[in-house]
Formats: sequence, C-alpha cells, structure tokens
Amino acid sequence: MFLDALRYPFADRARLDGTAKCLAALLLGGALLRAAARLWPDWALLAPLLLAVGPLVAFLGLVGGVLAGEGFRPVATVATARLAGRLLGVVAVYLAPAAVTVAAVSYVVAAGTVPSALSGVGLATLATVALLVTVVCAYLLPSAAAASVRDGLRAGLRREAIRGTASSSYFLAWVGATVLVVVAWTALAATATRSVAALLALGWGAYAHVAAAALLADGVDRTKYW
Repeated sequence: MFLDALRYPFADRARLDGTAKCLAALLLGGALLRAAARLWPDWALLAPLLLAVGPLVAFLGLVGGVLAGEGFRPVATVATARLAGRLLGVVAVYLAPAAVTVAAVSYVVAAGTVPSALSGVGLATLATVALLVTVVCAYLLPSAAAASVRDGLRAGLRREAIRGTASSSYFLAWVGATVLVVVAWTALAATATRSVAALLALGWGAYAHVAAAALLADGVDRTKYW
C-alpha cells in the first residue's frame, strides 16, 4: 500500500503529467501570494489574492480526483471545480470544531480567566482538550473527504462516511499521509523566504499531496467491508 502510493505520482505518463500540473498550480499560486505579500498593506493586494483562487481550485480538483480513485481530471472543467468545492466544503465543516476550540482556548489563556490557583492544571487541561479535538477532526477528515469527492458533499457529512475509520488499514494510511503532508508544509514554511529552496519545497509538496491522496484512497477502499 505504501510503496504503491509513493510510486503513484510517477507511475506512468498520465500520472506524471498530473503531478506536473499540481506543481504548476502550486508555483503559480505561490507566485501570486508572494506578489500579494509585497503589496501589503495596499488594497491592490486583492488582485493577486483573487487570481490565486484559480490555481488553488485547480490543485484541489486534481488531488480530489486522486482521492476519489479516478486519477487526474482535466484541469479546466466543471468536474474538477466541483471536486475542489466538495473538498473545501468538507474541510470547512470538519475543521470548524478544531478551529473554534483552539480559538476559545487561546482567548481564555490570553484573557487570564483561569484562577491563579488552578492555572497550571487548567492550562494543561485546556491545551489537552484543544489537542484532542484537533487530532480527532484531522483523523476523521480524510475519510469524509473521500466520501465527499466520490458521492457528493452530503455523503461526506453523513455518519457512514467515517464508519471505516476504526480499521487498521485506514489508520496506517492516515499516519503515512499525515507524515507526508506535515513534512511538506514544514519544508515549505522553512524555505518560504528562499527562492530556490522554496521551489524545491513546492516540488516536494506537489509530490507529497498526490502520494498522500493515493494512500488515503487505498486505505478508504480497504475499509468498505465496515
């Protein structure tokens, strides 16, 4: 399962072309975001930010096709945009509880509303709750996202979409995909100010996201008996 996912981005010409399109979308989006950052705080930054939506939709649509088990879709199609919309929708729903929890904990800590006598225990408890909520949401998200890109956004929001998350196959796929994506984003954050290194990080990011999507698709397929 892992070796097949790692080979997926370069397995044949069609997949290599699809991975190259993902990289092109990331490069274009990154260039537009850098342009917007240079324009800050001028309102002119809205122009490159709006233009960056196009590469983002293309990237999500391409990765969504892999997650759906259908391979790479043509970029400039309604189907690709629909896949991107489904991914964005399910991500917003499943990460909302984590975002709200982290924001609430941050507010409580910043406001100093925890009594001084309980500050150590209280802060540790709040941090643990925020961490657990975030991990649970992140664990359930890929299964729901796979159901969403395959059967529609409503399917990703039903209980059946996360039924297979108790299987060992899904757990292993999730761990592997998480490592790939976290390493990719860490490398990108560490090289954001360096042009050549940032290009290499974007290349790794495109590969890692495609391989992670293929790994998760395989892991979800192995849980269909649940």
